[in-house]
Amino acid sequence: MNARFVRWLLALGASVTASRTGAARLTIVRHHRVYSEGERALYHLGVSESMLAGQVETCVRAGLTPVTVQEGLARFDRGEAGQAVAFTFDDGYADNITRALPVLQRFGARATFYLTAGLMESRTAPWWDELTFVLEHATVTAASVTLGDRTLTLEVGSLSGRRAALAAVLPLLRVSPAEMRARLDQLRAALSVTMPAPCELAEWPLARRLVEAGMEVGAHTLTHPFLTTLAPAEQAAEIRGSAELIHARLGVTPTGLAYPVGDHDDHTVEATRAAGLAHAVTTQAGDCRPDSPRYRLVRRALPEGACIGPDGRYSSVMTRAELAGAFDRLRGRRAQVGT
Repeated sequence: MNARFVRWLLALGASVTASRTGAARLTIVRHHRVYSEGERALYHLGVSESMLAGQVETCVRAGLTPVTVQEGLARFDRGEAGQAVAFTFDDGYADNITRALPVLQRFGARATFYLTAGLMESRTAPWWDELTFVLEHATVTAASVTLGDRTLTLEVGSLSGRRAALAAVLPLLRVSPAEMRARLDQLRAALSVTMPAPCELAEWPLARRLVEAGMEVGAHTLTHPFLTTLAPAEQAAEIRGSAELIHARLGVTPTGLAYPVGDHDDHTVEATRAAGLAHAVTTQAGDCRPDSPRYRLVRRALPEGACIGPDGRYSSVMTRAELAGAFDRLRGRRAQVGT
């Protein structure tokens, strides 16, 4: 009996359905990219279009047609009971508009899209996309590189080697923007890559479709830094600048912010409030309640693996269980023992 089958059995006892009674709850789903069928990126940061369609349809059939984050919070303010589900998409990838938006519209659903406005403006690839591009376009099969106080020997001649290299380098890029730039340049030099990484974020005319479709558009900073590596004034500039640029390009004033990789501190919260934003979401897991801090809202990841049944196909049972938080306690025990 494998682990997937055990999870499926546990999921059979969980359910998520619309209810106008019971404690008020907002489940915010966290997504990033939406891939074409069969597309397998080295850094797989999202779900396929069909998987997203299955997730949205499952919510709709349960009477929980997805809303925006701000709409979900408004339910709290009105004192409404029961559960609501909000889908969110971070970063501002073009596939959010070309793939996610049609799925949402097909089911009459709404969502919140947090845009990395500065990178969209400059047409610069996010740092993780540059990292994967460098690993995939290396002109050598192996190299040694020193990043900070770590010296790594990277084997990039095979897919398994590139995956191992990605896992080794990723935690070493949780540094200030200047230091990250230096480390990416060192990696480029070691792997003999000179081509720039393409930017797959949406251009502004494409992003405007979100506004035209009535979706909520939020801010995600200008350049997607680890905010706590910045001075308070720099944090404020990233947050305020993102909201202002979105307003200038799309004509809407963002009401919310997604902290890049969830990284934030008290200075970040104050900068978010000072920028006139009404809420901010993190990457911590859980459900929001009426008394949840509006600048530290939790979200649930809903990756493909979590929604697959024992037969290897999409499972609405697994999705409903994830939305109900059926595995929270199990994951908490695993985290305590470091697995």
